[in-house]
Amino acid sequence: MPVFGVWPRRLCLPALALMLLASVLSWPPAAASAETVASPRKVTGWLPYWDQARGLQSFLANADLYSSVSPFWYEMSTTGGISRYPGAEDATVLSGIRGKGVQVLPTITNNFDPVRVSTMLATATSRAAHIRALTDLAAAKGYDGIDVDYEGMAAADRDRFSAFVDELASALHAQGRLLSVAVHAKTAEPGTWSGPQAQNYKAIGAAADRVRLMAYDYSWETSPAGPIAPLSWVDSVAAFAVTQIPAAKVELGMSLYGYDWVGGRGEGVTHDVVTSRLTSFGATRTWDSAAAEPTFSYTSGGSAHTVYYADAQSVTARLAVVDKHALAAAAFWRLGGEDPAVWTAVRNRWGTSPTPVGEPAPGYTVSVLSPATAPAGSLAQHKVTVTNSTGKTDSRRLTITFDGGAEQSVVSVSTPDSTAWTCVLSDQSRCTWSGGLASGTSTSVLTVGVRYLSTGATTAASTVRVYADDLLLASGGTRTTLV
Repeated sequence: MPVFGVWPRRLCLPALALMLLASVLSWPPAAASAETVASPRKVTGWLPYWDQARGLQSFLANADLYSSVSPFWYEMSTTGGISRYPGAEDATVLSGIRGKGVQVLPTITNNFDPVRVSTMLATATSRAAHIRALTDLAAAKGYDGIDVDYEGMAAADRDRFSAFVDELASALHAQGRLLSVAVHAKTAEPGTWSGPQAQNYKAIGAAADRVRLMAYDYSWETSPAGPIAPLSWVDSVAAFAVTQIPAAKVELGMSLYGYDWVGGRGEGVTHDVVTSRLTSFGATRTWDSAAAEPTFSYTSGGSAHTVYYADAQSVTARLAVVDKHALAAAAFWRLGGEDPAVWTAVRNRWGTSPTPVGEPAPGYTVSVLSPATAPAGSLAQHKVTVTNSTGKTDSRRLTITFDGGAEQSVVSVSTPDSTAWTCVLSDQSRCTWSGGLASGTSTSVLTVGVRYLSTGATTAASTVRVYADDLLLASGGTRTTLV
């Protein structure tokens, strides 16, 4: 069973014309260059359901650093279905994350039970049923993707799990959604125990959009006291991972918690608990230079305690590993109760996002050509055009969202290349393309068909946003008068 304290784990701009309304939002172009545009360094993290309020508060205070958040909300049932943890699908959490323009990829776990995963993987039929349950959930809730965290699986399920990841990725991609997979840390294939042996890094990395390395719990609850994530080991895990998985997909999992060992067993503790005990027992923090982790010892009730934990100094050392191996991001386990100075460390290393959430990147323009008027109940076409005038070739994965709001529903999307774009139709249409925009090219990327509903509204406002990977490139608004 998990330790619930920490659960350690192996916009609108109107302009009317006679018949058409054009809305354009642009910024001065960046200096010309032939180099490829690089994504800004971003952060992701898991939001625990048992400490959701603190976790959300932590996220909101630093939302500009995030590309995505994974609320820890779902568990795979013994029959392959999906059960919800308390507090799952909380509207305040969802609106808080989405309101900052950050992706929501909720986590589903197997509760460390290998048997239920083996049962699900046993046949193509049972795999398909579980995949359908996950994609139906993502579609129903409007999630940006799913984070799969199946731990401690049987080594014999290695090939079947790879097939499952490939099939789930295809199903989510068909909806324009992402797949993230959390994997056990290892420094060589197949791994030293069944958990990592069940996970083929190369196969998982070929299919998933993001692979999160759980580079922590080197020492754990029932092990002898010791560092949770020795720096040399973390570096070796990352170095091996990028030989198997494209570095741009790899997110380095980092612990923000600690363990307090006594009598041969460790208690998972958050940083605020650690500092309280450090003060209460008059202990002295020391630095384990070999592991690059803080530690201290104290005596309580006649029993000797040893504590290892994460703080801003240890996190700083691990952020350097992300840069060293050109990884995609840092993935923090978990939000809430961490050392507040961690966020200063992140900003010192990478700085605030060069393009704050909600502010488009310089050099990109999105224009939306929309009907000036439309009868309620009619189908109207909106032509979306994106221009890259940065002077740099941008080959990142593009995502376009068309948020129709309550007055309208997106019912059709046509693209210049129907084989390249994948679209999901909903009130907020989402289309993705694994290509990008050439410098200086004005590309008509979407024609969006919108059904205007009879809601008593006199105007229908829409917002179009264009993202490259997780970075907002441009946004534009429309307003159509309903007649």
